[in-house]
Amino acid sequence: MPKFTAELLEAVFLFQDAQISRELLYPEFEAILDGFIPFPDFANATAKATYVQIDQSLCVTGAVFFLISFDETGMVDRRWNVPLRQLIDATGTGPDMGAGAIRLACYSQCPIAWHQKNLWDPIMDSGSSSFVAMRKAVKSNRLGLIVKKPVNAEKTKAEKPSTKPAADLVREKAVLEKKLHDHYAQELRDKMAMLIKEQRLRIATLMNQHQAKIHGMQHEHQQRVLAYQQKYQEFEQQNRDLEERNRALKDSLDTQANKIEGMREYFAHKLKAAQSGESNQIQILQENFALEMDAKIRAATAELHEMLDMREVELFYRHQNEAALKEEIVHLKRDQQQLLKNSGDQLLERLTKSGINLVTFLPGLGETAVPLDDIGVFLEDPQAYAADKTGVSEAIYLAWHEHHQSPCCNAVDPKGKACGRSIPIIETPVEFHPGESDRCSHHQSVVYSRVAERR
Repeated sequence: MPKFTAELLEAVFLFQDAQISRELLYPEFEAILDGFIPFPDFANATAKATYVQIDQSLCVTGAVFFLISFDETGMVDRRWNVPLRQLIDATGTGPDMGAGAIRLACYSQCPIAWHQKNLWDPIMDSGSSSFVAMRKAVKSNRLGLIVKKPVNAEKTKAEKPSTKPAADLVREKAVLEKKLHDHYAQELRDKMAMLIKEQRLRIATLMNQHQAKIHGMQHEHQQRVLAYQQKYQEFEQQNRDLEERNRALKDSLDTQANKIEGMREYFAHKLKAAQSGESNQIQILQENFALEMDAKIRAATAELHEMLDMREVELFYRHQNEAALKEEIVHLKRDQQQLLKNSGDQLLERLTKSGINLVTFLPGLGETAVPLDDIGVFLEDPQAYAADKTGVSEAIYLAWHEHHQSPCCNAVDPKGKACGRSIPIIETPVEFHPGESDRCSHHQSVVYSRVAERR
């Protein structure tokens, strides 16, 4: 149940990004402080919170804007100790939130100086005001605060007709007008004072925010200056190191140059002495080298000539052997034909005398008897023999044979794809005309049109 303090209700609001993210009753907040309830959403973070006091008409009468830190498990830091009620009792006033000026404790208005670092200033912008968010949260009453509705006493006495004289009525009216004037004048002065205090709080808050930004910028500037100074010192040290190294290298270079100059003079003197004493020996060596080179060239030339002669002899014998072998192959073929003819003559003569003939099936001729003298030609090339018997060339016979095996259109379109349509079979090779008989009617008409165009 909510806790009552002098007929006031207590609650705690947790803020995140200028909006209220969690609403807690004060007993729930005390349970968090005692370590019974963790807040994983705020682990390892410092949350902005507000302790508020609310009257029976759900209007905020006091607020303390404080900071609370959580550890890695979401528990409240045990070192946290901010006397919220003591701060709200000792602080000054703030803006009007429906029940007059509230009692407000924040960073810019802290009654206890050593607790100022644990407070924060509310956001007072028109678009995102912390006070507006608190007023809306309290009015919505999502915490279920129990309030007592005030009972208005009804007037039971009937108004009696006035029997006072007119002069007294005028005098009472003047007194009443003066009282009303004084009352509204005092109320206006109170509102003006409250507005002035609110504006002063707003100004103090803005000044603290700007001061914090200035401190942050000064700290950042100081860090940058220190970094630049450190880099400058590093560059100066590098420059000094490079200058020292350059000086050392220059000294070493001068020393090496002196040594080289001395060695150059020494070897120049020695070379002059060697040239004057060894010029004759060099000439003799050049002559000997020339003679040796001539001898080696003559020996290599003679060896190459011998190899060329041997190659020519080998080529001559190879040509003779090839001619002899070709002549021998011709004789062997002739003998083979003669043997086939002679060996078959005796058997074929006996078969012929007995009334038996050699018959074979040739495409385009059907069953054909092969005479005794044509057996060798037939066995050597049956297709050429069949083409000769049908009276066409071997190429036409082969094209007809392919058409006879697969009667389809062989026309090819520009993309290289064959037509493949079925066409009538030409039974005899004599009637077959390549390019016409192996085309369908469509491609035959195309061929005829092209021929007519050419003519």
